[in-house]
This record gives sequence, structure tokens and C-alpha cells, in this order.
Amino acid sequence: MVRIRFTAFLSEHIEGINSAEVSATTVGSALHALTDRYPALTRLVWTGEDAVNPMMAVFLNDQIVEAHQLGTAVKPGDEIDILAAVSGGAQPESAF
Repeated sequence: MVRIRFTAFLSEHIEGINSAEVSATTVGSALHALTDRYPALTRLVWTGEDAVNPMMAVFLNDQIVEAHQLGTAVKPGDEIDILAAVSGGAQPESAF
């Protein structure tokens, strides 16, 4: 399982849940598993079927995942953070 963490901006749309574990093989499939489970997040995370909202920053184990890297493999125990993108390059640990 891959753990996905997100800030209050997203969790407020799903009754305060701030993380979820999903079964996935890539960053993109993990994000799809998350939004399949919580459809209220779909319009916030995605702008198209495979286009992450540019207002979101995605990190895999504290490393930024660019839009063209959604096919990056994940393994059990990996952590994905979804943050509202801010100017200045916020780090995942600074948001929690």
C-alpha cells in the first residue's frame, strides 16, 4: 500500500480525512485510486483524465513529481504528498 497525505485544503472536502492508503503501481494510479475512492477530490486533483491540477504539487517520498512523471513506479511503504502549490517551493514536511 502507498500512503497519500494531503492538507486541510483537500481534507475539508472529505470530512476531515487527511491521509489514505491505496494500492497502486505508479504515482498516477495512486492519485486515480484516491480520487476514485473520494470523488469530491477529483476536480481539485485533476484538470483532465491524466493532467494534475497545476495548483497542486505532488511529492513522492519528499521529491517533487513533475506532470510528465506520473508514470513513476511506487512500492509498498512509499508516501505521496499532495499540497496546494505555493510560490517559493514548499516542502511536504512544512505543510503538516
